[in-house]
Amino acid sequence: MRKSIATAAIVSVAILVIAFFARPSRTAGEFYFYWAQTDVNTSFLRTCYTSAEDVMRTQGFQNMRRSPGEVTGWNGGTYAAVTCVGTSPRATAIVAAVGNNNDDASRTRDVVRDKIHGIIHP
Repeated sequence: MRKSIATAAIVSVAILVIAFFARPSRTAGEFYFYWAQTDVNTSFLRTCYTSAEDVMRTQGFQNMRRSPGEVTGWNGGTYAAVTCVGTSPRATAIVAAVGNNNDDASRTRDVVRDKIHGIIHP
């Protein structure tokens, strides 16, 4: 129960952050929003955020920012945010992506989620 409440709270915050920072397209159009969660091969939040930052950097994200509660950045026209939640036995990464291209937003979410999930920590 606590995990689902924490997840819902984090997702709500992520939606607000993405909605606030999403750049409008030059033509009126739709935005596509995707999110997913995955367990991370660590129980430490710091390691989860470092993994998110490493994945986004290696995937070519620009204008990256890391704060105590998220890692964000732009990949082409897609904005992505990763928030980590301390769950047991492993941390959970919540990945959100928004953009004006459906395929790019979905692909960005999938790549970041899958790469974070696949990182093995000593």
